[in-house]
Amino acid sequence: MINHVGTQTLDTNRLILRRFVYGDASDMFSNWVTDPEVSKFWSWKPHKDIEETKSVLIKWIEEYKNPETYHWVIALKSISQAIGYIYLDTFDEVNNCEVHFALSQKYWNQGIMTEACKAILAFAFFALGVENVHTRHHINNPASGRVMRKCGMRHIKTEYKQVPDCEQISGDYCFYEISKEEINREEPTRTPPPNTQS
Repeated sequence: MINHVGTQTLDTNRLILRRFVYGDASDMFSNWVTDPEVSKFWSWKPHKDIEETKSVLIKWIEEYKNPETYHWVIALKSISQAIGYIYLDTFDEVNNCEVHFALSQKYWNQGIMTEACKAILAFAFFALGVENVHTRHHINNPASGRVMRKCGMRHIKTEYKQVPDCEQISGDYCFYEISKEEINREEPTRTPPPNTQS
């Protein structure tokens, strides 16, 4: 059974992973939600104005009332800005879930998403009690696959995925997974993520 505790603040070497707040709208608009390169493999389109961003943000913040919501903004400590997001969803009856993420193009290829994803995987396995974490990326987005492999995830298959009402991102996807057993085998002394705050 999943030990649902809601989105907790996680502190890594370069990042703070925390809940979104209303003040994040400006960083979101400046750093990623207007960028077609970031939205290319998502069902949402680049935001045209900050009011659209604020509207989305209000909905996301409202979702924190549900303790089964796990949606973090990625804040870079060195500049105190929100630069992306990462979330867990699709929890099932056998204690599996999925992880998904997006990052401002300005911070690609710096190991930032790998750092964030490793922290979220540790949280999923050791704080929530998840058994397996799954994810996927479009075959034309290999950078996401590199993040997944750096986090220890295994490629399990590549197959066509039809995305309802979103033909532009339907296509071949690479599917990955990692288990709690694999994490324990690779890092037997690993403990729940440090500096976890409610």
